[in-house]
Amino acid sequence: MKTCLNCHQQNAESNHFCPSCGQKASVHRINTHFMIHEVIHAFTHADSGIFYLIKELAIRPGEVIKEYVAGARKKYYNPFNFFLITVAISAFLATYFHVFDGNPDSTNPISNIVTKYVNWIFIASVPIQAFFTWLFFRKKKYNYAENIVFHLFLGGFRIVFYVLIFVVFITLFRQYYNIILYTYFLIYIVFVTWAARRFYEEKIWLTFLKIFLSFALTQALISVVIGFVYYAFFKNTH
Repeated sequence: MKTCLNCHQQNAESNHFCPSCGQKASVHRINTHFMIHEVIHAFTHADSGIFYLIKELAIRPGEVIKEYVAGARKKYYNPFNFFLITVAISAFLATYFHVFDGNPDSTNPISNIVTKYVNWIFIASVPIQAFFTWLFFRKKKYNYAENIVFHLFLGGFRIVFYVLIFVVFITLFRQYYNIILYTYFLIYIVFVTWAARRFYEEKIWLTFLKIFLSFALTQALISVVIGFVYYAFFKNTH
């Protein structure tokens, strides 16, 4: 018999995994090789890595989220980790390429604040938009937490799309900042509508209307909060 180092249960010597918690029976000391292996495994594992998740979200987003909510938790990368990792990567790359410098022609201080803190806005928008989709699609019986999972998956994919498309185009064609920004938003709203159509199983026109309203109300609420913060704390400092 041997003792699991994770849950301390006694297991047979022949077990490769602990039957109680699922941890591998053979656990090696953490070293550089272990860290490199874990990072590569997290991104490239054929069945549950980030790249696999991104590919699946790109071709069938609604089905992926529905499967995860229904219980397929080991099949897909954790949505919370996925979202936080993509936010971190976005912050690094966008700052490196000076995307957060915003529109060079803009004189609107609130707009410039939004651009500068866009990653924090990405994070804040998840629970807010989840509330609105829960409200609009409440007859579909998905609870608020499940709506948060919906937006974590799509929010993470949105950031991947943001980094691969928006950052690249803004870096190359900054003079067309507004055109690129509005095109980016339009494409993403269409993508979310497609995902929501499969997830909530609502009529396409009604799905688009509800998703558009959830975006509009989320952006309006965030804009009001940012405007209040700016005029209350930052206006006199400029």
